[in-house]
Amino acid sequence: MDRVNHVKIVTPEPEAVNRFLSEVLDIPEGWPLVRANAAPDYPPCPERKVTWESVIALRGDDGSGGFIAGSSESRQFQILRGEKPHIWSVAVGTRHIDRAHERCVERGIPCSDMRLVDWNEKDDVRAFFAEVGGIVFEVMRVEAKK
Repeated sequence: MDRVNHVKIVTPEPEAVNRFLSEVLDIPEGWPLVRANAAPDYPPCPERKVTWESVIALRGDDGSGGFIAGSSESRQFQILRGEKPHIWSVAVGTRHIDRAHERCVERGIPCSDMRLVDWNEKDDVRAFFAEVGGIVFEVMRVEAKK
């Protein structure tokens, strides 16, 4: 089956994103990449408050809907209609969403509150957003509807 292999991220704070993925979300540690044709260093992105509303504004879609490419058993793309093409977030699934949110708060990582969102007829998604190194992550867990 064809599938998404990995997400490629550019950020002025790669160390912070790497720590977030390994220390907060328990993504296995990988390895450093060799520096090649590096761009000049950039200052860190200014901190901002992360809320559901600020993330929706960042998303930049026109509200008319879109598509999911893939299935709940595969990796997926969420494709929404909007004027400016961009990748607006990286969604990471975790069984330990409460622990991940606590770790964000403990480490001072800007993050939203956690919410339960209607997803489909049988499942909901519990999620929060965190901004690390200028990249927005949706941290989520799929739960059966009660």
